[in-house]
Amino acid sequence: MANHGKHAPLARMAPDDTVVIYSPREAYPDGARLRAVTVVGEVTGEGPEPSSAIPGGYLRRATLRVVDPPLSLAEVREYVPVSRLRFGVVEIDASDAEAIRALPGRRAGVRF
Repeated sequence: MANHGKHAPLARMAPDDTVVIYSPREAYPDGARLRAVTVVGEVTGEGPEPSSAIPGGYLRRATLRVVDPPLSLAEVREYVPVSRLRFGVVEIDASDAEAIRALPGRRAGVRF
């Protein structure tokens, strides 16, 4: 689910697109400030599907992996327009998405 279940951003995605999930907080809506990439993965669904979590909302099937520990904004800044993250779904170049996916493997002690 993205942008609280909005259909349009999910409809722009395609199978095999890379998904990079930024988490401004540890828990929504009042968790501690986090500001990090916490999940990466690939879109697997053919299109948006109705969500049971948000009435009238949508989701898109994807294979996701938790990044532990999360990637800080400083680590991804050169690959994503961090000033636009507050707007929800942001499209980035495939090469930048792949670079972000490779970052956790370069750090010691990362489970991925």
